[in-house]
Amino acid sequence: MVFWLPVLFVSIFWLLPALWVFISHVQRRRRRATSSAESALAEARSRALLRDLLDEREAQQLTEHGYLDIASPNYEDRVYRIPGCAGWVCVYEKGQARMHLCVQPVDPLPAHDVIALHKLMIEGNEHGYLARANEIPLFFPTRSDDE
Repeated sequence: MVFWLPVLFVSIFWLLPALWVFISHVQRRRRRATSSAESALAEARSRALLRDLLDEREAQQLTEHGYLDIASPNYEDRVYRIPGCAGWVCVYEKGQARMHLCVQPVDPLPAHDVIALHKLMIEGNEHGYLARANEIPLFFPTRSDDE
């Protein structure tokens, strides 16, 4: 009986949690694992969705400059600059950068879907977007490239 007590202790407090961590890690990897064909299809759909959402001027700006400027629906002279690749959204007021905003989806998304996410959240519910965003202050405001 005395021999089984340490074995029971080790199995309950060490082996079972280790097994649980290993199994959950394997399950997460399986969920995230996608084939290159699935990734390419997701990217193509993402690109098509963004192309449908953007007007001609916005599409040209994103292509030529690598960012998308969205005018604030609620604040005069405020523009949100959404990067074309991963990065913070820069908030410009009267042509000067005032802060960066960090908003990321919970699950990984194709790059063009993230741009669409920012655009739709800002245009649809700017106050909700600002409430969810992590604000990164700028210590030295900079001028916009357009000025």
